[in-house]
Amino acid sequence: MNGRLANIWPLILKMKIKINLQHYTRKGNMKISMKRFTALALLCAAAIGASSCSFGPRWKRPQIPVPEQFRSASFGHGNMADLPWQQVLKDPQLAALLNDVFLANRNLASLQHNVEAARQYVTIARAPLFPWAGYGASTSKGMNQQGGSGIAQTGGITSNPGSAALSASWELDLWGKTRKDVESAEASALSAQEQLSNLRVSLMRQVACGYLQLLMLDEQLRIARASVESYRESLDLFRNQLVGGVGDKLQTASGEAALAAAEAAVPALQMQIAELENTLSVLAGRMPGHISRGGSLQEFAGASRVAAGIPADVLARRPDIRAAEQDLRAANADIGVAISSYFPSISLTTAAGYASADLRHAIVSHRTGWGIGASLTGPIFQAGQLRANTRAKKALFLAAKANYEQAVLSAMAEISTTLIQRQKLAEVIEKQEAAVKAYQESVKLSIDRYKTGISAYYEVLQAQLLLFPAQQQLASYRYQYAACIPTLYTQLGGGWR
Repeated sequence: MNGRLANIWPLILKMKIKINLQHYTRKGNMKISMKRFTALALLCAAAIGASSCSFGPRWKRPQIPVPEQFRSASFGHGNMADLPWQQVLKDPQLAALLNDVFLANRNLASLQHNVEAARQYVTIARAPLFPWAGYGASTSKGMNQQGGSGIAQTGGITSNPGSAALSASWELDLWGKTRKDVESAEASALSAQEQLSNLRVSLMRQVACGYLQLLMLDEQLRIARASVESYRESLDLFRNQLVGGVGDKLQTASGEAALAAAEAAVPALQMQIAELENTLSVLAGRMPGHISRGGSLQEFAGASRVAAGIPADVLARRPDIRAAEQDLRAANADIGVAISSYFPSISLTTAAGYASADLRHAIVSHRTGWGIGASLTGPIFQAGQLRANTRAKKALFLAAKANYEQAVLSAMAEISTTLIQRQKLAEVIEKQEAAVKAYQESVKLSIDRYKTGISAYYEVLQAQLLLFPAQQQLASYRYQYAACIPTLYTQLGGGWR
């Protein structure tokens, strides 16, 4: 006996008790005839036997071949996604910011309520598996009236008719329609939960990368201010020589232009910092304001161990892939619901209560009553609606299957790209650091040569114009390298718990 059938037996016993109503008369106690009860029992037994049927394709997780390793060799052993996010993103101020995000982000709160609603829809879908009970009562008072709804010849006597009844009904799930509805609702609820986890992971990546970008902008602002001072010092030196009759106005104008451009970069960077701080504040559920931060990009990048594990782990960890899988499962169950619509629906009903022409005489026993019934409804001609609905559900299943496969492929490509970026950025940073060091030496030597009269101011200016953009670019490369850590961690499915 399958588990679903075993779970139905307690409901049948309850229904039997309710149906086995006693009919009281003035003369004594009369039960439902054995013939009627036997017929009803046989009907219930047949219904229970048939209730194990279920139409539509059985759910089976799609098998997608994945490579044994990522395109780029992973760094280290194990999988960094196994670690809690606090052990991967080790900056204390970033951790405090992320805690605020998880507690106060409005998008997370909204999706949490959607998840709760999806869970309640599971209960709604499961309800038809159980008998439903209800009650009803009515009363009225008047002369020459029937139940307060019309005029009738009743002898001109004022009466107070009324009735009260308890009823129960149960729609038998012969073809598995309700069970497929429940499966679809459960899958949708799980998908909603995975979407919540995916939003959490996405916010973690967005906030962590934004925090690191603030560190980059801070570094670039420091470089911009240092370049302003350097341009100003060299320009003052040249102006002094110009006053003394050495040099020319063309070189002075070039130095003034370089100084003005460097000065313009300072407020531009400050504007970017303020905009990013406001964005991160809103994500953390705060009013726009300053974001506390400390440390450097180099310290952050060197504080975490990077290991990608094996590609198969991604299918089990990434919430967006798991959400797509549950959407596919729901679409599969919807096909069964559509197919079961071709078959009839059978319902059992029972009611017991009393009715009286006058409530003053309601206690008279012969006014009581009961009833048992069964109904069968089914389609004959629907103008192609049922067939079209089934085909539509099958098409939606294929669309969900394509979305799932695309999610897997995109995940593999994202991780591979990030691994390659991190590997190549390490080489880029090494070369860029060497370039910056060489430019710094060039500026120092050109200034010394200018002071001794060996070279012109153009040589100094040219060295400065090469140094400061190289320093800005180095800060950008360091940011990209550090941002690979939260990016790869979330791409591997870490941090969703």
